[in-house]
Amino acid sequence: MQRRNIPQSNPLIRPTPPPSSSTASLSSIPQSNNNALPVASVVRNNCGTQPFDKNWLNVDCCGLVCAVMTYFLHGFGCYVVCFVLIPSWMKYEREDGVQKLTFWGIFHSIGFCLVAAMAIISHLKAMCTDPGAVPPDAEPIPNDLDTKKKRLCRRCNSFKPDRAHHCSICKRCIIKMDHHCPWVNNCVGIGNHKYFLLFILYTFFSCAYSMFLVVLRFGHCMNIRTSAHCLDNPASLLSIIALTVESVLFGLFTLCMMADQWDVVLTNVTHIDRLKGDIFEESADSAGVNEVFGIGVGGGKGKRWANFRTDWLSPFTKVCFPVSVEDDIMGFCRPCGFSTRNEEEEDDPVVSSDGSPRTITGNEEIV
Repeated sequence: MQRRNIPQSNPLIRPTPPPSSSTASLSSIPQSNNNALPVASVVRNNCGTQPFDKNWLNVDCCGLVCAVMTYFLHGFGCYVVCFVLIPSWMKYEREDGVQKLTFWGIFHSIGFCLVAAMAIISHLKAMCTDPGAVPPDAEPIPNDLDTKKKRLCRRCNSFKPDRAHHCSICKRCIIKMDHHCPWVNNCVGIGNHKYFLLFILYTFFSCAYSMFLVVLRFGHCMNIRTSAHCLDNPASLLSIIALTVESVLFGLFTLCMMADQWDVVLTNVTHIDRLKGDIFEESADSAGVNEVFGIGVGGGKGKRWANFRTDWLSPFTKVCFPVSVEDDIMGFCRPCGFSTRNEEEEDDPVVSSDGSPRTITGNEEIV
């Protein structure tokens, strides 16, 4: 029996079907160039702490609750002082029987509200101001590349200056980070340290002002001729007692905070640096004050003690540094500022942990 040689078909090779209309239309479309660079896309939220978010605001639930409680307590103090404490005390009655506040009643009402308003504005500025987050394109100062290693944050995967620390709540590295304060719902760093100090200062003034008025009211009630009119409304008495407790508690708390922060400003060493033992090179006596409140007009590198300025007490004035020393204070520079960089240097290409290529110069140290 004669055996025929039948060609075996390769199972990996399939016959090509006749081109249909859809296949023909796709083949007619020109293919994109494979060598084109990929387009990076980022998510830009209205509020957040990421590098491309429009407005700086930590969306932490605990911090937002503490912020609302802060505004409520200041509002409660204004209500008790302006509508309970003063109207029943600093008033007079006109001939037509209408009761009006005296000059001192109007003065203390406006004064207390102004102090509370300054505390609230300072809180808003401390909460909604970038505390000094390191941008993703930050690079070491060119003069330091030969003497120091390039420190990289293992969480941010970006450059980490000497005085920067990573905040697990903000998820960013913060320059001169002192601590993360839940009451201001933000980190306290070089960018908002002034507003934080103003917040606790005006809050202390508000508590002291209310206690001063309560003590004066108590002394007025001790007078035999007016004691019969001091306890007419029990609800008013409860409100004054609540105001007293609030003023004592938060007054002592802010007083301790001011004493603690006074040492931070004078020594120019934050709490995290002191706990970790990261004490850097000694600075001038006025360095801490200048970095918190800004050097101001006419300041420069090596400037001695800065005299007191009225803008220190204003939450509307930003903290500014001269351009000549701004990079030295922040500890990094942006790529566009590499004007003095040697163009003949060759950078070593590396790949980050997420697979995206980037370039570095000098040695790296993961911290």
